[in-house]
Amino acid sequence: MIRMHVSRKPWGLCYQASTVRRIIYLVIFVFMLWGCVVTILDKEATGTLWIPITWMILSLIGLLYDEKWEFRPEEKIVVERFGFGPLGKKKTYKFDEIRKLTITHFVKGDIKADAKADPKKKKKAMVVFALEMQDDTTHTIEIIPERTSWGRTEHAAQDISSATGLALDVDRPIDRDLNVTMREF
Repeated sequence: MIRMHVSRKPWGLCYQASTVRRIIYLVIFVFMLWGCVVTILDKEATGTLWIPITWMILSLIGLLYDEKWEFRPEEKIVVERFGFGPLGKKKTYKFDEIRKLTITHFVKGDIKADAKADPKKKKKAMVVFALEMQDDTTHTIEIIPERTSWGRTEHAAQDISSATGLALDVDRPIDRDLNVTMREF
């Protein structure tokens, strides 16, 4: 799961993965690379490099993966980009093809509409942010636990809707499984 956020660009809004994530992957990659180089240069070093090399490969994969949605109100298009660097995919949707933006909530592992989240049974309350198209297809932008979202996904959808003029349909306005304690104030 990649936490996404809205950023304003000269051409519109961009809903993308945080750059902090990339910085963390870069730090891990550089640290592991440095460790490998030091180990290789040390004549007395014994041991294997397969663990740091595995971590380097995983951090490089995380560093190269990109996921973003560009909302361009001037051009009246939405551009979806995801994948690894130049090998990524790009899809473009015209505003005329989009019926509305949607925010829906569900409980993972339970099909009832009035289901309650239960962390003991691993039933998490989830938020889905999606594009609903005119041909009744849906393109999911983000699926995230409500507890992780803390309403940020809903606010991002509202910002995007107000900037683009696309309709927004929210199935319910509140988060169900957020138990706010005094420590969190």
